[in-house]
Amino acid sequence: MHSTDTHPEVALPVHNLTVEDILKWHSLPKELITALSGGTLASGLERLLTFGELPVAPGKPIAFSGASGSGKTMALAKLAVRLSQQNVEGQKPPLVVACDTTPGSFAKLVTILDPYNVQVIDGKDLPNEIPEILKSRRTASRRVLVDLPGVCIYNQTAMSRISDIIRVLNSSLCVVIPAGMDPEEAADIASAMSMIGGKYVIGSRLEQSGRIGGLLTAAACGLKMTYGSHSEHITKGFSLLTPNVAAKRLLNLPS
Repeated sequence: MHSTDTHPEVALPVHNLTVEDILKWHSLPKELITALSGGTLASGLERLLTFGELPVAPGKPIAFSGASGSGKTMALAKLAVRLSQQNVEGQKPPLVVACDTTPGSFAKLVTILDPYNVQVIDGKDLPNEIPEILKSRRTASRRVLVDLPGVCIYNQTAMSRISDIIRVLNSSLCVVIPAGMDPEEAADIASAMSMIGGKYVIGSRLEQSGRIGGLLTAAACGLKMTYGSHSEHITKGFSLLTPNVAAKRLLNLPS
C-alpha cells in the first residue's frame, strides 16, 4: 500500500461513538470493520486499501465504467477539464471517446466539454468500428478518456460489449461507484469489473450521500482508490482521495 499521506489521529465526532459504530453506520461489511479497527481510521485505511492517482498518459487510454446514473460521465468530464487546464509544455488537450448510445448523450458531453477545448468523438459503433482518429499515429501523443455505456453487470451482452471496447482500444479500466451504494452491490460490481480488467475506482456523488461504505468495499475488492467527485460543478469538487481524506469523510456524520 502506498501513500504519501501522514496520519495524525482524527478525533471522533461524538465521544460516545467508537470506530466500529461509525463503520457500521456506513454499512461496511463485518470483515472490513474488523480489519479497520484497532488503530486510527487513516492508518487502517492505508493498511487495507491502495490509494493513488489515475495513470493518465499519452497513448494509454483509460475507460470509465459504472452503472447507469452512477455519475460516471461527470467524473470523466471533470478529469478531462482538469487535464485540459494543466499547463504542461507539449501536452495536447485530452481526447474523449463517447461510447454511450443513449439518445442525446453524445451531444450533452460535447456541450459540457467544448468550452474547455476538449474534443469529443463519437464511439457508439465501437467495438465493431474504430473511429479513424483513434487509428492515427497522432493519437499516440494524446491522453484518451473513454466514456463507456452505463452497464448492468448482470447483463452479459452489455458486459461483453464494454469488454470488447476495452480490448480493441487497449484501455485501462476505472470503475465509478457513487456514494450511498449498497456495499454488497458495490462489491459485486467491483468483482465483475476486475474480471474484465478493472484496476481503479472513483467515488462519485459524494455531495449527495453521507454513506461511503460501498466505495470502500469496492476498493477493498482490489481496486486502487483514486479521486472523489463532490460537486455538480464541472470545474470544482474533484479531489485525490488519500487515507486521511477518506477517514475525515467517514467521520462526517449527521448531527
